Amino acid sequence: MSSRGLPWLFACTAFVALETGVAYAQSGRAGTPAELMSALKAGQWVKIEGPAGNTPVVQCSEAKMLTGDFLDGDWQISGDVRRVDAAKGTFMIFTMPCKLADSARFKSKANPGFKGLAQLKPGMYVNVEGTFLRDGTLLARQVADKADELVEKPEHKGLVRLRGRIDKVNASAQSVTVMGITFQINSRTQAKSVIR
Repeated sequence: MSSRGLPWLFACTAFVALETGVAYAQSGRAGTPAELMSALKAGQWVKIEGPAGNTPVVQCSEAKMLTGDFLDGDWQISGDVRRVDAAKGTFMIFTMPCKLADSARFKSKANPGFKGLAQLKPGMYVNVEGTFLRDGTLLARQVADKADELVEKPEHKGLVRLRGRIDKVNASAQSVTVMGITFQINSRTQAKSVIR
């Protein structure tokens, strides 16, 4: 791209960020939790994460608003496997029930033998991509063992990370719900904007 085209590209990027309600994206600084709550809308795609605790509500450490084209199969969750029911072909990540699509793929850098549900164990940190169904289940088309990620980034252990469309924003409770999982926005939540 010529240097004459760069200012136009930056202007378009800033305009898209402003259109999503994220006025702070142009400067590159993270938004405040209050700015985040005012920008979040039901139906908007986000990446959101926080540490999994013993309650069904996750304390949100980071939220990224996404713009771009997303398909039904673009939903994603990363987290610790809590339960596996091989007989039913289902497993649970945090509070998210998952079931395998007929053509589901398994992959792992650390474990080449990771080929199916039989190798999926409670405590494993995995990333699941698929379609979020109306019954609240994630239909998994890919399950990836992320043990290698925990070696490089041990702080990710215990994180729940989602990519999906916002179900509900509760301004009075300072919370947002994605894929049926509620994230509590707090004073330490970092807000970012990402153009896909």
